[in-house]
Amino acid sequence: MSTRILFVDDEPNVLQAMQRTLHGMRGEWSMKFVSSGAAALESLAKSPVDVIVSDMRMPGMDGWQLLAEVKNLYPQTVRLVLSGYADPDSIMRSVGTAQIYLAKPSDVGALKAAIAQTQTLKGLLSSELLAELVGEVGSLPSPPQAFQEIMACIQNPAASVADASRIIVRDAAMTANIMKLVNSAFFGARHAVVSAERAVTYLGLNTLGALVLGHGVFQSSAASKIAGFSLEALWKHSQQTALAARAIALAEKLPAAKAEEAFLAGLLHDVGKVVIATRVASTGDNFAQMELHHGEVGAYLLGLWGFPNSIVEAVAFHHVPGRASTTGLGLPGIIHLADRLTHERGAAARSESTAFGLEPGFLENLGLENRLPQWHAALAALDSPRAVL
Repeated sequence: MSTRILFVDDEPNVLQAMQRTLHGMRGEWSMKFVSSGAAALESLAKSPVDVIVSDMRMPGMDGWQLLAEVKNLYPQTVRLVLSGYADPDSIMRSVGTAQIYLAKPSDVGALKAAIAQTQTLKGLLSSELLAELVGEVGSLPSPPQAFQEIMACIQNPAASVADASRIIVRDAAMTANIMKLVNSAFFGARHAVVSAERAVTYLGLNTLGALVLGHGVFQSSAASKIAGFSLEALWKHSQQTALAARAIALAEKLPAAKAEEAFLAGLLHDVGKVVIATRVASTGDNFAQMELHHGEVGAYLLGLWGFPNSIVEAVAFHHVPGRASTTGLGLPGIIHLADRLTHERGAAARSESTAFGLEPGFLENLGLENRLPQWHAALAALDSPRAVL
């Protein structure tokens, strides 16, 4: 089945050029081109699409307003901004509505790759409900304490980039939200930014402040009101898993860059639970049933937000690393170990006997079962007061 795509731009010359450029994709894509937001909504009402690609600056209904409507009416549709007007305010207005940002004029290869990636990611999902669920997400919420800390930091005239980084790197939601933006075409990073510290440094405090105070890129969560669910506890586990993943990577003598990638994947491995909890808080759906899909939900979200495939795969398969495409231990395996061993350590600290076992046969198939003592030792070292995020 071909991918259905709706292109929206108020400039006829741009639409015609786009049609000519993408003529060769007719075998793979079913494309329609319209010249206004109103025409786009009328077209969607008649025939939904998989992806909408919209310019940002248009008379009447601009791209931000159009995509906001699409997010509300058709959350399962992937929303992509393709704009040549990099006005910071316009970019920031699109934070909660667009999922993918490309600058215009865009390399055709980049556009094709972005759209192809969205369809590959959909293969991770087991139902249209999950595509709709992820499509409703504009940004991830933070625990109230973390949200209050970053707000106080941004409003403090004496605050530094380092102060903001220390807060953001401890919170998976803030890390994901910031890195989504920094790695978009609009901010023009020459190379992928893969750490929260570098992302904050790249943006600077002024831009970060505008994002936080003026455009709500960070937000507190209503999900903590769900009985039996604690966003604070989830993020604490994510922090511990991130540290454990980095420790295991270093114990395996991986390069420092790979260890930091493991830290990031560990920090983000449970973001799907936050997406689901947010849905539950607003609709009253059953959390226990939906939680079964949190790995694929988180992976799809991060993939749409432009995170590297290695991170996406690690999040998708952190419960079943044997299904991942990587060879050897790999990043999915490291995150699986870090997650499971962190749960075990937590249960032991609470004098609980609950077993948080590894995927059956995973280590044995790799011949790595004898490495468990070294990994346990690496995690035990995290209890040192000198162990920091």
